[in-house]
Amino acid sequence: MLKKLVVIGIVAAVAIPAVKNMKVGSYLRSEIDSFQAHVESRIPPEREIVRLRNEIKLLDKDIMTVVSQLARERVEVAQLREKGDDLRARQSHDKELLQARAAATKNATEHVAFGDRKLSTAEAKAELEEGVRRFTANQKSLDAIDSAVSNREKVKLGLERQLDAMKNQKVELTAAVDSLEAELTALKLQQMESKYQTDDTRLSKIKDDIRALKTKVAVEREKLALMPSVLEPAPTRAAAAKSVDDIMAPLAPKPAAKPTE
Repeated sequence: MLKKLVVIGIVAAVAIPAVKNMKVGSYLRSEIDSFQAHVESRIPPEREIVRLRNEIKLLDKDIMTVVSQLARERVEVAQLREKGDDLRARQSHDKELLQARAAATKNATEHVAFGDRKLSTAEAKAELEEGVRRFTANQKSLDAIDSAVSNREKVKLGLERQLDAMKNQKVELTAAVDSLEAELTALKLQQMESKYQTDDTRLSKIKDDIRALKTKVAVEREKLALMPSVLEPAPTRAAAAKSVDDIMAPLAPKPAAKPTE
């Protein structure tokens, strides 16, 4: 059958493209579909149960793919959050520093003290402007990080839901196959019982065989009962048939002889 299926597949692969717009092509496709349906109908339910279980096992590979993606998302989201938190803390510190320098520069006349440094008003304004520019650029980076975290959180949440759904579906599919297998086992038992209940010929044959076997056993039992008498010596059997008088006859006195005249 497998060889026939291969031949039909090769013929279909070669012929269908050439005749797909022709009526014979339609017939050929119909024959292939019919043969495929015939092959599938011949597959025992037990084999189909095994195939379904193997397909469910393959879901583990898909589940592990989602697990790997989710693990990567969790790590990268955590790293982005940490990077954002560090930059946010630095921005908070820089903002306070810039505000303090701005106040000092605003109130200065000729010189401004930036920590241990003493700058002219012009130098202080230039450095303050550069600090504001860096702060603004860093703030854009922080906003971008926060946006990325938000988007990646959505991806992570989607993967978590997908993983839960896949695990639940695997459990449900496994339970469904288990239920089908239980139904199939019960059905086979019912079919067996029904077969023996309706097959009078088979029942009669079994009863005849039992009766014949009982006869054989009875014959063997009778043979065993006959063996002692068969194995006893013949004189013993003859003696058992005589009376006591017959047995003692040789010892009895002989009658006196009549006198001759």
